[in-house]
Amino acid sequence: MRIYFFILAFSLFFSGCSFKNSSFKNDNLINEEIIKSSKREFDKISKDAVLEAIKKSFALSNKSKQFQINSYRNYILVQRINFDYLIFASNVKVENWLFELEQKDNKTYVKLSIFDENKFDDKIKRYYSSNYHELIWNRIEHLLGLNDKWINCKGYICSVFSSNKPLAKDYIKDVLISQRKAKLQAILNAKIEEKKKKIQEEILKEYEAYLDFEEKEQEKKKQNPESLKIKEEFDELLLLKDKKSLKKERQVDIMDTKLEKINTN
Repeated sequence: MRIYFFILAFSLFFSGCSFKNSSFKNDNLINEEIIKSSKREFDKISKDAVLEAIKKSFALSNKSKQFQINSYRNYILVQRINFDYLIFASNVKVENWLFELEQKDNKTYVKLSIFDENKFDDKIKRYYSSNYHELIWNRIEHLLGLNDKWINCKGYICSVFSSNKPLAKDYIKDVLISQRKAKLQAILNAKIEEKKKKIQEEILKEYEAYLDFEEKEQEKKKQNPESLKIKEEFDELLLLKDKKSLKKERQVDIMDTKLEKINTN
């Protein structure tokens, strides 16, 4: 009898650790339909702002570093490793949240797919129920300032996502496409102005060098022509002397080389 009770308790414990769709019945969310994907259109909201809101919605629940957030220009893949403990075995599954984004016609289009895959067999794929989607969309919209409500959750979903509301610093700023364009234009203008300033500084340096050269030339012209002629002749003599001195040094080097060869022989 005791053995039977132990086996029953053991089975209940590990079956409780496994992931069950029935746990969603206790969640304070609508709909439990399994769906492959869901979509949203964000009118006048920039893609970059939506990307920030997606990352922030997971970052707020990532204190234990359970999520790996892989962010790219047109999509985000968030992954979480999940262990399913069974009676005589265990499975390692990777939960995936895939967001695909496109901005066109003054709108941002987002497609969300939530599914898990077997770590050892990626052909085994299971999609999640729509309440997962509703929770994520709500939090993205709330962080963008499009939805005043923050959906609270119960059961398994809240073991993944925190129910704590974001702080004031967590909300996304400058979410509109027009605001982002103005911000980018301001950055671009600042870079252009910086480049212009550098070019102006270089031109000014060249102009100063030119003025310095012209000033020296003017000073030369003011000097007595006879003095200039004497100076030029003196410079030529110095140059000639240097050449002769250099020639003598070369001759001495040649003689030294010959003497060394004679001594060697």
